[in-house]
Amino acid sequence: MADADTVRSTKRSPGLPIGRAAKLAFDLDATRAACCQATSIILSKKTVDQAELEECTRLDDALARAHRILKSTIRSIMLSRLTRRSRRTRA
Repeated sequence: MADADTVRSTKRSPGLPIGRAAKLAFDLDATRAACCQATSIILSKKTVDQAELEECTRLDDALARAHRILKSTIRSIMLSRLTRRSRRTRA
């Protein structure tokens, strides 16, 4: 029987949920579209509720920042994976 120190795990590390994160980025984009639609509805009314319009703007800005960060991070991870695989095949 081998020592515990010499036995290597055959399991790979758990995979990152890149697919789910990409779907979340897509959902954030759809939610931003809903914010734009809500803004259009607010602006089409005879009297514009400035507080509601400001809330729509703030929500859209927050979603835009989150969307940008998430997309950038996903892109970075995917590029690093491609680079690692490319190095492995050349070796």
